[in-house]
Amino acid sequence: MVAMTDLSVIGQHSAAVGSLDIVSGRAKYTVDLSFPDMLVGKLLYTDYPSACIVTINVEQARAIKGVAAVLTHADVPGENSYLLYEADQPLLAKDCVRFQGDALVAIAAEDEAAAQAALAAVEVVYRPLPGIFDPIAAMEPNAPQVWPGRSNVLDHIIIEHGDVEAGFAKADLILENTYTTQRVEQAFLEPEGAVARLELDGSVVVYASCQTPHRDRMQIARALGIPENRVRVIVPYVGGAFGGKDEAHVQIHAALLAYATGRPVRMVRTREESIRTHPKRHPMTIRYRSGITRDGLIVAIQVEAVADTGPYVNMGKKVLSVFATRVSGPYRVPSARIDAYVVHTNNPICGAMRGFGMPQAHLACERQMDELARAVGLDPLEIRLRNGLETGTQLPIGVNILEGSGMKKSLVEAARLAGWANRDQQPRAPGPNLRRGWGIACMLEGFGLGRNRPDNASVGLELLVDGSVILRTGAVDMGQGAHTVLAQLAAEALGVDLSAVNVVRPDTHLTNDAGASCASRVTFVSGNAVLRAAEPIRKALFMCASEQTGISEQLLTLRGGFLHADGERLSISVSELAAKARAHNLQLCTIGYYAMDYPKGTFSEKGYPHAPGFFTFGTQIARVLVDTETGDVIVEELVIVNDVGRVLNPDGALGQTEGGASMGYGYAVMEELTVDMGRTLTNSLGTYLIPTAKDVPTMKVRFLETPLPAGPYGARGMSEGSVIPTAPAILNAVTDAIGVPMNHLPVTPERVWAALEYRRRDQPRVEGTR
Repeated sequence: MVAMTDLSVIGQHSAAVGSLDIVSGRAKYTVDLSFPDMLVGKLLYTDYPSACIVTINVEQARAIKGVAAVLTHADVPGENSYLLYEADQPLLAKDCVRFQGDALVAIAAEDEAAAQAALAAVEVVYRPLPGIFDPIAAMEPNAPQVWPGRSNVLDHIIIEHGDVEAGFAKADLILENTYTTQRVEQAFLEPEGAVARLELDGSVVVYASCQTPHRDRMQIARALGIPENRVRVIVPYVGGAFGGKDEAHVQIHAALLAYATGRPVRMVRTREESIRTHPKRHPMTIRYRSGITRDGLIVAIQVEAVADTGPYVNMGKKVLSVFATRVSGPYRVPSARIDAYVVHTNNPICGAMRGFGMPQAHLACERQMDELARAVGLDPLEIRLRNGLETGTQLPIGVNILEGSGMKKSLVEAARLAGWANRDQQPRAPGPNLRRGWGIACMLEGFGLGRNRPDNASVGLELLVDGSVILRTGAVDMGQGAHTVLAQLAAEALGVDLSAVNVVRPDTHLTNDAGASCASRVTFVSGNAVLRAAEPIRKALFMCASEQTGISEQLLTLRGGFLHADGERLSISVSELAAKARAHNLQLCTIGYYAMDYPKGTFSEKGYPHAPGFFTFGTQIARVLVDTETGDVIVEELVIVNDVGRVLNPDGALGQTEGGASMGYGYAVMEELTVDMGRTLTNSLGTYLIPTAKDVPTMKVRFLETPLPAGPYGARGMSEGSVIPTAPAILNAVTDAIGVPMNHLPVTPERVWAALEYRRRDQPRVEGTR
């Protein structure tokens, strides 16, 4: 492992790649793109969450002046499906609509007015169906079926570890609680959008605000019925995504309209359309049963969770897979039984959102840990230290933790920063109606897509004779700083300044497939690909340097644009070495490929087949004030400690951490997408509340660095970790403040007030003692 003192770019404060373009307004987003003769694209969405389509009449719409195309399912030349994992969601509905976001008609027109007139002129006759909106009721045998002839239970994930019944028999106390989480909107700044145009040879170019351009290329090609090499996807600047743009949205429809008209088409959703249509974070009901000894050691857990995924498969199975593999938390659990049900309803579709099932899992696990501590009379910090995993711990999913010291280190450091041991010295009741409380929550963030799943990236790297570098990556930077970190890795590996690296943004004709920008995988997977791409170039430079100086290659390094020998800077520059290598026909342009590779011994033979093998650990502590008269919750401070392996970009790491915790804060106290009988009621940012800069609490952030040998320069994935434990830390603090268990998100004033009024109703159920 390279020592921090040997690094000149990694670990340094660096401005984000493209930041000057963003703050100056030069950055081009999808809505800023314009081409001659460009049309406006629109989609007609259904008014029904569940109905059969009797007829669709588009003749009047096609006759309107300025309308260039009106497409229905019959006009899709290829597959009428998004084709993501399972091809069940239509691009344009044919026989039935199954949620409020189903599109029926795609329209291209000369201007907005003509497009809106065409939308209004489409006549659709429906036969309404009863629909099913309660996921628990949807599991009943006689419930209305979202898909006729198929069970509403899309998937049932089972994880078993050890002998659960024997484990509970050893328990001195068995405690059971039910926790619920809400449906949440990503609320990214830039709504979904795409621009599509045709080349002279008939191929299609699509500019899309997306997270996975190469996968989008595949879906566009199949919908058009043409080879993938006739489709080019270019990603301009992306104004946020948080998982909501992991799936295709309007880029396929824009391509269909451009293909039909032969003209460029721009399609951008309004905010209301965006909230109405794209996948949300899954709401869940989680029953959590734990057995514990008198000295506070967990002996068994049993978890049953039901998630409402809406009508289509999308990411539902994968999100619940992640949930099930994390719901035991970062703790030693000798025996476990986990049942996770993914259920179809006619509610809004749910899929990827930052954390991907881990926020719900940790909400239940960490609230349960506090209730266990209370039941056996232990400090919440102490019960976590007694049960916290360590290096060598095997998780219930059959993963052996190869390096887990960061879990307890983060606990101890967070407690120190928060003054946990001295918290009772602060007034518990600083005002007549005010009560202060402290809450703690830990997390383990598994990064990457999990074993037995394709998880790889290719990166192109070229060193030019002037010492500058071109880095080509298909990984999307949607604000998380991915391109900055990859540029830093390239600069460090090739011994040049960060300013010498130019990043070519994702373009399926120019950059190789790097997979999705999701699962905190880009730094780890694409970062390792960058280092592999740099290695042949480094060898070429060192070969030339050794020949010129007579110094062994083993004593040479590259740093700050110059050659160093045994720590001393020489007068030979990287550009001189590059010119010499070019003259000797040595390789300066490479492709680096990395596929997720787990060390031997990571997994047990009978472990969960899609378990992650690498983890980031962290702890958060929240200090809150609760107004017992109004129910208002004020988060006074959040202390955040994450072990990220190695900090590659301090500014980026801090931004990711504070941003994630801000989202976790919103998840805890205010955010909830309200849905009634399949229809979204909070359909704008005027009614759907998200935290503002004035709401976000004071944060103390500290990074621990326990290098992960498999990571680039020891780094672990980290971009989702800080959103995971925030909500349970806040709920634990509110519970501590008012003495009433808070087991449901969000912890709104109404919910706090109701808990205080009816405290008996929310008491945890203790099955018995021995």
